[in-house]
Amino acid sequence: MGIGAGRAANIKNCELCARKIAEVSDSGKIVVEKSTVPVRTAQAVRRVLECNDKGLKFQVLSNPEFLAEGTAMEDLKAPDRVLIGGVQDEDGIKAAETLVSVYANWVPREQILTTNLWSSELSKLVANAFLAQRVSSINSISALCEATGAD
Repeated sequence: MGIGAGRAANIKNCELCARKIAEVSDSGKIVVEKSTVPVRTAQAVRRVLECNDKGLKFQVLSNPEFLAEGTAMEDLKAPDRVLIGGVQDEDGIKAAETLVSVYANWVPREQILTTNLWSSELSKLVANAFLAQRVSSINSISALCEATGAD
């Protein structure tokens, strides 16, 4: 078990944003989570939004960015893939299709993947973990080369 094992992630700022969205909204909205967040953050945001006292309906989508440092603008213009996660009911699927239609203006439809919220959030965390592992492995190999004089 690593540092922080057994502790809940602090998603206070996400919840505060959701409260503000509910407070200032006068109609239902599609709220899109773009940042890398702990799995189930969208579910927490959705719970906050559902507690609005105006009877408004909100849909929360997970749409993580897969951008590389130094090529972010190009990655936005021509992404390898776009991932959109939503609640798998009629309203959630409709919200996801609304976001799909936005991306479809410049991204081929076969590169736009739709899934559930949990899978979308988890996919971004897994991608980050693979990247961190790759960097760690390269650093280890570099240290081995330095220690042995290998080029």
